[in-house]
Amino acid sequence: MSTTDDGTRWIMIDDAIKDFDRYLITGKNASEMTRQCYTRHARAFLNTVAQSAAAVDLEQLSGPQVRSYVTDLGERYAPQSLKLKATALRIFLRFAWMSGQMSSDLTGAVGPVITHRSGKIPKALHLDELVRLLAAPDRRTLGGTRDYALLVLMSRLGFRAGEVGGLRLDDIDWAHAKVRVRVKGGNVLELPIPGDVGSALVEYLQRRPTPTPHREVFLTNYGAPVPMTRGAVTQVVERNARTAGLGMVHAHRLRHSAARAVLVGGGTFEEVGELLGHATRQVTMAYSSFDLASMRPLARPWPVRGQ
Repeated sequence: MSTTDDGTRWIMIDDAIKDFDRYLITGKNASEMTRQCYTRHARAFLNTVAQSAAAVDLEQLSGPQVRSYVTDLGERYAPQSLKLKATALRIFLRFAWMSGQMSSDLTGAVGPVITHRSGKIPKALHLDELVRLLAAPDRRTLGGTRDYALLVLMSRLGFRAGEVGGLRLDDIDWAHAKVRVRVKGGNVLELPIPGDVGSALVEYLQRRPTPTPHREVFLTNYGAPVPMTRGAVTQVVERNARTAGLGMVHAHRLRHSAARAVLVGGGTFEEVGELLGHATRQVTMAYSSFDLASMRPLARPWPVRGQ
């Protein structure tokens, strides 16, 4: 940070983000996924208030500026997305105040973001749409084999895009047909591996480039193979959805599809919550609006506990 003759205290945006990231590690014990998310939204805010400059004077920020920024976001993003962005901004502003980069705590200027779960039905893929999506990858190629395994894993076990990217070979217990996944909150779930998921993973791993220093399951196909990021996984879903003629399909719709598959197969909401790693039953009950009766004849078998 540098101070000019008129008292303006400039800090490079890159430096501010590095400081914020260190705070998320030491002060919040945040996961890498959370850090990437929060620093990305904080950078977007700083780039906006700096008006394309490389540095910003945080001391000159005002409540109206913050409220205006959040209001603008509210006109462009859905409530759930806005809530995440607002949370990241609120944490950044609190950090900037606590670290002395700002003399006022402007977190209150962000304001609450109200989201209503009632009446909002999670948007899952219909069975015919899921069939078309899984048929889209060209499984004669390495990339197609990888994409197919990725799509099956997400649609059957409800993995988030970031959880797919973070999946490691050590997380798969082949002897007991189980897989461990690290979910939000730092918890670890252990889930049964359905037969189609296991077969798809084996097919991909047998064709995956070797040797490689990476223990992550899913690797990129261009240049030197490296672990896939959450964004790369999301792009795989979107690209194959376009190939299947489904238009824009976000990765989270496969998670919703996995939840619905459990319910139409006769599973309980408790089992859905266990599969998806929900912290509370209230979150799981968002799926109570599915038309389950009409879909039960289409249900696919789910592994029985203890087998």
